[in-house]
Amino acid sequence: NSEKFLCVHVVLYCVSRCPMMFLWRLLFVCVAVWESHGAGQRELLTITMPEVGAGGVKHDDYRCHSVQLQPVDSYIVQFEPRVNPRVAHHMLLFGCQDQPNTRQSWSCKNSGLICGFGKKSQILFAWALNASGLHLPDKVGMEIGPSHGINYAVLQIHYGHPEAVSPDELMGEHEALVLHLTREKQPFIAGIYLLGSTSAITAGKEAAHVDIACPFGGPNPIQPFAFRTHAHSLGQVIVGYVVKNGNKDWELIGSRSPQDAQAFYLAANSVTVNPGDWLVGS
Repeated sequence: NSEKFLCVHVVLYCVSRCPMMFLWRLLFVCVAVWESHGAGQRELLTITMPEVGAGGVKHDDYRCHSVQLQPVDSYIVQFEPRVNPRVAHHMLLFGCQDQPNTRQSWSCKNSGLICGFGKKSQILFAWALNASGLHLPDKVGMEIGPSHGINYAVLQIHYGHPEAVSPDELMGEHEALVLHLTREKQPFIAGIYLLGSTSAITAGKEAAHVDIACPFGGPNPIQPFAFRTHAHSLGQVIVGYVVKNGNKDWELIGSRSPQDAQAFYLAANSVTVNPGDWLVGS
């Protein structure tokens, strides 16, 4: 009968021919394995959360692990999660300019402090509910490296209910994310634009509606090509729009239930978001 909270996120993957700035940033330190596939070919970077072990994490625990990237500019073209959904509720990858923490892993529930107090972080990828990975379109990449202010990658794992997992299963798991990289400059730059809201739901109410609206103030147009919704058990449907011409024209970006696999799905329509347009979620 108590008041409950509903947290709603709409995450948009966007592309632009120009450098882009995005809203969220966080960090962690992880084990990294580099594999080179020759000059001009892809490189693989595997970031692995250290073994937490039985009793190493508690209910609703967030753990981070960070790795220093190679001191060269690169482009992520594919994200390949290796996660047991019984162990991890969700996974996030953040980019940081400076080393966020010297410990092998640490507690990091406050995402706004992933890269350190007062320092910006950039969200690079998100996974939840046994979703698949993400392969960016041809000629599209996400910038990392010294020129782009991302020298460290931080992997965050949310352990929702570790007490429900057997000690053997928990100790045997090493949640990981494989990044497919190229040093070849990509014509289009990808980034994430995040809309989020937390609202209180009156006890006993059968339905609640949450709206999110932000004016797009970027200096360059962006093109959303994929979207991802996120909510916990109370969320049912999340819809995203771009609104143009003073609230006259509403163009659908995508609609999905957050109870489905929380992967990135292709946008419903080909739309362009220009400075002055509004991005709306509900």
